Amino acid sequence: MDDEAKIQDVLVVFIVGAIFDIIIGSFIGPTSDIDIASGFTGFSMKTLKENWYSDYRIQDNSQQSFFTIFAIFFPSVTGIQAGANISGDLKDPSTSIPKGTLLSIAITITSYVILVIVPGAVHLREASGYPNELPNNFYLNCSLRVCSEGLYHNANLMQTISLWPYLIYLGCFSATLSTALTSLIAVPKILQRMGQDNIYPFLKYLAKGYGKSNEPYRAHILAILTSSIFIFMGELNAIASFISTIYLCAYALLNLCTFHVAYFKPLGWRPSYKLYNQWLSLAGAIICLTIMILIDKTMSIVVGCMIGFLYMIAAKKKDDINWGSSKQIQQIKTIINNMYKANTVQYHVKNYAPNIMVLSGDPESRKELVSLAHLITNNNGLQMCINVNKEPLVYEEKQLLVKKGVHWLKKSGIKSLYNVLDGIHLDIGVRMMYSCGYGILKPNIILVGYKNNWFDYVDEDIQTYLNTINTANINGLATIIVRFPSTNKSDTTIENSENRKSAMNKKMQYSESEKFHNKPLISEEKEVQSEVFDCFIKIQESQFSFVKKRNNGTVDIWWLFNNGGLALIVAHIFKSCDIWKKCKFRIFGVTYDIEKLNTEKNK
Repeated sequence: MDDEAKIQDVLVVFIVGAIFDIIIGSFIGPTSDIDIASGFTGFSMKTLKENWYSDYRIQDNSQQSFFTIFAIFFPSVTGIQAGANISGDLKDPSTSIPKGTLLSIAITITSYVILVIVPGAVHLREASGYPNELPNNFYLNCSLRVCSEGLYHNANLMQTISLWPYLIYLGCFSATLSTALTSLIAVPKILQRMGQDNIYPFLKYLAKGYGKSNEPYRAHILAILTSSIFIFMGELNAIASFISTIYLCAYALLNLCTFHVAYFKPLGWRPSYKLYNQWLSLAGAIICLTIMILIDKTMSIVVGCMIGFLYMIAAKKKDDINWGSSKQIQQIKTIINNMYKANTVQYHVKNYAPNIMVLSGDPESRKELVSLAHLITNNNGLQMCINVNKEPLVYEEKQLLVKKGVHWLKKSGIKSLYNVLDGIHLDIGVRMMYSCGYGILKPNIILVGYKNNWFDYVDEDIQTYLNTINTANINGLATIIVRFPSTNKSDTTIENSENRKSAMNKKMQYSESEKFHNKPLISEEKEVQSEVFDCFIKIQESQFSFVKKRNNGTVDIWWLFNNGGLALIVAHIFKSCDIWKKCKFRIFGVTYDIEKLNTEKNK
């Protein structure tokens, strides 16, 4: 970088000298008859008026136009972004890049306007170049013959109007080398950064740097080989539209991204240029895209497909690499705005949406419970899984549990929110999560697992479990209790021997009390083997899965008339989904009067 900067300083001297050489030579005017015969008139308003309007002609068997000329000219103004390309090597990019870019734009526009207007004001478009035709001005007659001089035909026009022609050669070589060096320094740096980001696998090889300055030698070699291939083509105008289309597309995307950031205004968006306007960026993006299409429609489609392909590759890395893009702040603000509207939506029974709070603990350990909730809420409502820990957790432990749970939910294809609460009991956690809900997003159903082996739990655990159901009832939440076949006894029993002993003593006391006050429903020999009676939802199969389609089976719904229609709604959701739609559904009712059986059955 240091050597390249020193060389650029020398090259700039020759470039500036060549520009002044043209201006001085134009003011002096023609110094020989050969210059006059070639169409060199010196500064003349008549010449400027004749050359002011366009006169596009056929060249290389194609009609030239503003956009074909623009395609050839445009790559020469792309050097204004050189500072941004090497931003990683600047001491203060936020200050240097705006000043350097604006200054380079001003200098570039000024120099190019001068180099366009000056030749147009001092040189004719066509001339024969024969001095002997000067007396009768026949050297200007090119209507019936092909002239070899003038703005149209003379490739060495700048040397003709300059004071010292050889300085023009030095200026052209300097401008060419300056642009080439800038590209050969900036482009490898960009390729190296992209390789280090590990977005595109085929660029990973270019990530390695060498020396104290971490020079991207591998990317340098690739850039040189690519440049050499285009040079060997011999006719750069043939690929001018391809180069211009790529640059215009890049500038359009840059302007569009800038507008997107400015429109949503994240707190980190603090442009140092006070006169900036977001709509100017949008206008710039539209202009770049429009010109790109007008230059070459076919090439625009090719470049668009290439960018789409690269975007698809980069999109796969969005979860691994986080740049804090403006798309994220757009999503955040959209969510916030919609949250504010959540309380303005009026509830109606026809628009009922099941918002389920799943007391899942670690979601992976309660796969069936979480999957059942997902089956109910999928495209119907909101699901949130809660993991409540009695013991307080440090921040790192809590974040690790959250990350693990979210990863499993995403991997399993389950749409659900997930949070970890620590240092509280389950019933308090339910109250907290309900209080955090807002408007139509408040949970209206609590889904819990059935607690097996009641006698194996201490009073505190049972009380917490019952308090959870009571808390839901007090807050107007429905409760769904799901019982699955117990496959892992360690998950449903207490490991602490003292607690187990205490629980067994309570079980014996309860059994003795029942024997004394009531007639036993089962024999004493079978009492030890008895299990708690089933309730609510029970899954009969020991190896049950909510993922596989059910081609047979029966779903029984016991509808208690005084509990609303939740059971029927859940049954309807099951019946509508692809997994259970082939199952047989049966609805059972309960009557308190056998004489009214037929009446209630037909309701």
